Formats: sequence, structure tokens, C-alpha cells
Amino acid sequence: MNDTKAPLILNGQAEPHAELSVLELIRRETGLALGTDGRTAEGTSPGLAAAVNDEVVPRSAWAGTPLQPGDRIELLSAVQGG
Repeated sequence: MNDTKAPLILNGQAEPHAELSVLELIRRETGLALGTDGRTAEGTSPGLAAAVNDEVVPRSAWAGTPLQPGDRIELLSAVQGG
């Protein structure tokens, strides 16, 4: 029996699957210390958006959204410009 899990696809790149929520993945990838509400210690938004399998995950749901083998995750950051 094959016990390997399908990888996660993070911003188009295969990553080994780990038992993570969207929030835990964002913490790991950004190094930000975010609370369970997805905000910084100062209470501000980190300026990030997350989508799993082409569905936007609201920041309020990051902590409660587990990632499954084969999920496609896009992490996007706000960019200021003109």
C-alpha cells in the first residue's frame, strides 16, 4: 500500500503535504506572528489574501480551514502603486 500523500500546490509549486490550516501555512511562509483571527499583534491586517482551490478563504476562516492533500493554494499580497 502506498502511504504517500499528494503534495500541496502553493503558488504553483509542489510542497510536501503537512497537517496545516491556512493560517498555519501563512505563518510558516511569511514568518508573521498572526493571531487566530489572522491579524498582527497590533490588530492590523497583514495585507494578504488566500485562496484554496480557486475559492477565496476569508481571513476570519483561516484558522479553521484545514489543508488537504492535493489542495491548490494561492497566497497574494497587496502591492501599493500607481
